[in-house]
Amino acid sequence: MRNLRVFSDDAGQPPMKYLLRVPPALVLAGFALWAFGALWFQAPFPEPARLALAAGVAGLFSAGAIGVLLGHVRRVLLPLAVLALGILIWWATVKPSDTRDWTADAAQKARISRNGDVITVKNVRNFIWSSAETPAQERWETRQYSLSRLKTLDLFLSTWGNPDIAHTLLSFGFDDGRHLVFSVEIRKERGEAFDSLAGFFRKYELMISVADEADIIKVRANQRDEQVSRYRIDVKPENAARLFLKYAALVQRLDEAPEFYNTLTTNCTTAIYSMLRELDAKEFPLDRRVLISGRVPEYLYDLGYIARDLPFETLKQSANITARSKAAEGAADYSAAIRR
Repeated sequence: MRNLRVFSDDAGQPPMKYLLRVPPALVLAGFALWAFGALWFQAPFPEPARLALAAGVAGLFSAGAIGVLLGHVRRVLLPLAVLALGILIWWATVKPSDTRDWTADAAQKARISRNGDVITVKNVRNFIWSSAETPAQERWETRQYSLSRLKTLDLFLSTWGNPDIAHTLLSFGFDDGRHLVFSVEIRKERGEAFDSLAGFFRKYELMISVADEADIIKVRANQRDEQVSRYRIDVKPENAARLFLKYAALVQRLDEAPEFYNTLTTNCTTAIYSMLRELDAKEFPLDRRVLISGRVPEYLYDLGYIARDLPFETLKQSANITARSKAAEGAADYSAAIRR
């Protein structure tokens, strides 16, 4: 009968003291992953030294997680807590900068001021691009707009492979035919390429590009051979004006002090969503499609902010303006040409 005890309900169940070791072990394992990324992307050493340092520190915390599970809690936690504190203190010294060697299209930051109904935008980008490899003809302009003449809002999506991964841009249209585009991007340094993983570890500064459609939309469709789509957002002009002012406030905030881009929390799509939630949280409920940038039009379609007189898949096909953009390469009014 003694052997039958192995089949009892509590057989094989670990004692509570073992279960209590799991949370601190998970914390140490998670910190190992984070510390590896932080040191790999930000430690001020040559690449081999950064790799060795990141791997060594991650290995220590991973070994500590195993040690905690084996019962060496006091022996492990104190020295690793001191090491973690040192890493966090160093991490706090990693600050965004305004004085790096920026690419030409990121060299100037937009500035926006308001005087009653009149909005003045400095450093509107209106480059002339001949190819993706050739330097553009640089043109930075100062423009004025009247908020009362703001009439339309368009969402542009640009994809370059996976249709679920897109860059999102908002274009504000005025009754005189002009359009102004806001694009949340990284402020790219010369020779720098975007890495979504690095975007979690303070690798890039945040930038709001404010540009003409004939620059920022055309270069993606015509010179970079991306697939670009346009969706008209059904919104009242006064609400479009409120969203415009949200962008203006963010532009001014970045002009006063740089901030970091974040792949998850502050990217081209989540930044738009955050501003929409500030305007009306009930109108824009949380949805996983907000994190999948290529699905944002479907999300807005389901909410009724994109006209639903066509099935979404049909609308999606007609929204692609890439061919029209290429045909309008030399058009005097690019914005009108892509909307015909």
